[in-house]
Amino acid sequence: MITATAIVFFICITSIAQQKLTLAQQQEDFKIFKISMQEMHAGVYWFITPERLNMLYDSVYATLKDQEDVEQFYLKVRFCMAALHHGHDGVEWTNRHPGLNYKMNAMPADRKHLPFIMEYLGDRLYILNNCSNNKKIIKGSEIVSINGKTIASLNKQMLQYIFANGRNTTFKYKMLGFYFQFHYLYKVLYPTETSYRLGIIPYKSKIKIQVVANAELPQTIADRYKQQTDKLINNWDTLFSYKVLDKAKGIGYCKMETFSTQRFDTDSIKLVKVLKKMFVQIKADDIKSLVVDVRNNEGGDDSWQTAISYFRGIEENKNGGLAYLQSDKFTYIQCVIQNDGNRQLLQVFKDSPYALIDKTPEGRFKLKPEYTEHDTRAKPLMHNAFNGNVYLLQNGLTFSAGFAFAGMLKDKIKKSNGFIKVIGEDNGDDSDAGVGSGGWGVELLLPNSKVKLNIPITGSGEKAYTIPPVHFLDYKVIPTIADKLNGVDTELEFTKKIIASKK
Repeated sequence: MITATAIVFFICITSIAQQKLTLAQQQEDFKIFKISMQEMHAGVYWFITPERLNMLYDSVYATLKDQEDVEQFYLKVRFCMAALHHGHDGVEWTNRHPGLNYKMNAMPADRKHLPFIMEYLGDRLYILNNCSNNKKIIKGSEIVSINGKTIASLNKQMLQYIFANGRNTTFKYKMLGFYFQFHYLYKVLYPTETSYRLGIIPYKSKIKIQVVANAELPQTIADRYKQQTDKLINNWDTLFSYKVLDKAKGIGYCKMETFSTQRFDTDSIKLVKVLKKMFVQIKADDIKSLVVDVRNNEGGDDSWQTAISYFRGIEENKNGGLAYLQSDKFTYIQCVIQNDGNRQLLQVFKDSPYALIDKTPEGRFKLKPEYTEHDTRAKPLMHNAFNGNVYLLQNGLTFSAGFAFAGMLKDKIKKSNGFIKVIGEDNGDDSDAGVGSGGWGVELLLPNSKVKLNIPITGSGEKAYTIPPVHFLDYKVIPTIADKLNGVDTELEFTKKIIASKK
């Protein structure tokens, strides 16, 4: 929700020198942004009313001023878009200095930032690696304040700029910590601060102390992390793996950290082949209880449905999947970035939208069935499918195809009277919302600022929070900082105890 205080953030920020925009340029871009959201965004009004959205836009529009830095305009657009509460939304400032690598991409490589690798455990912020010159700051310390601002107040401020579905917060905290969004937002919101007076509670202590650390460049942070851990900061662990946890008791563990066939390509072995090999081995090992780990699985493509079919078959979806659009016209379709995958469809939509969509008796707009086949087709139960007890591990970075897999897996196993328990924290979805965006999306480039909008234009559902609460999570388990530092897998160890107690 936008407040008077939030508007002050826009006005009072001292900007980092960059390209300036005239008032007319900002007003034109903001108009394109607003109308495009109202026409293109599949669920623009799921979590905010038209009246509230107009009030939000008008309030932020009133803060536009001549010769504004591009980044300040970008933040205002980002603030408005985040208020829609959709995790598949996105805003990028395309002309900024790029980040150092994929994981650190939020931080421009030419700016100095907080010199720590940090992670949220719940809503509490911890230092996993101290990459500053102050060696007295020990890893595992909890940060409770920065330059007199409490972490609670900074959380409240920064969460307003992070995209997530509905009422979800776990995904937001993961993005703040894991992908360095906290570092970026802090630098932009408080750009003149180059030294940080931290209130911390050192690891294994209960007493708050004050320490000081200077800002560092991302490359310095990455280099010091490598020195401490002998790993690259953007190192990815094995994406898919399987092992037997207890052969005598028939307990197995399989990790599925992506459903992106583009990302998963090791030694020319594709994801679907790895799935097949994995479940052949699970069958051969006579596994009775299988721990399925989709923590940090941020999604991918339709391969998640293949993974489901190793547990239960998928019947045809006669509701059309992610088929609904917001409208039958895109006024600023010329601002949409075209590529080989969407060029022909965009041209057809521009010239003759009803060649692609139908208008339902209720007045909604829906893709024709031939364009939703990937969402709706049936998948038979795979040979060597698993039919035993399932213990599903998830966290806040279980997103998109990751949470689609988690949701369908639990639903299908429960409906077939099977056994499944979900352990960890809420995933990156809002399972109680009953609506979802995804599928086909476009990128729209605002002509003056070159700010790029990522807009999901297809979705499912109609109104949020009209279904009974799902209560998706069975056991809430958040790692402790001690377990993090000692390499203990908190959720897995908890799951082993559940299996031993036969819960």
